[in-house]
Amino acid sequence: MMEIPNEFFTVESMLTLAGATLITTIVTNAIQYAFSWNLKWFGLVIAMIIAIFGVFLTPEYKPVDFLIGIINGFFIYANSTGIMQMAGNPRAPEVVGPAGEAAKQKRKFLDKWY
Repeated sequence: MMEIPNEFFTVESMLTLAGATLITTIVTNAIQYAFSWNLKWFGLVIAMIIAIFGVFLTPEYKPVDFLIGIINGFFIYANSTGIMQMAGNPRAPEVVGPAGEAAKQKRKFLDKWY
């Protein structure tokens, strides 16, 4: 019989690529949605925090592990934003209004933040 886990996320699951990508996506989208704060680099900061936190949790880490952690942070960010997809342009064309100004649209929860 399979044992049902007591927790949705554990430290171990959060430090996998899938877990770190999910956390980066959820935190960035939630902050963007709640505060209308749409900074492209914010997801990268979240991804780096998760990756460096993973290095600190590694027993007997070495200085080279921080370099690998930084590379992993970029990898987490790339997966979270979808830049790892092979096809398609993730940037939608800018909508210009009658006065020549970019139209401000209300963002939805899963709108792209990059």
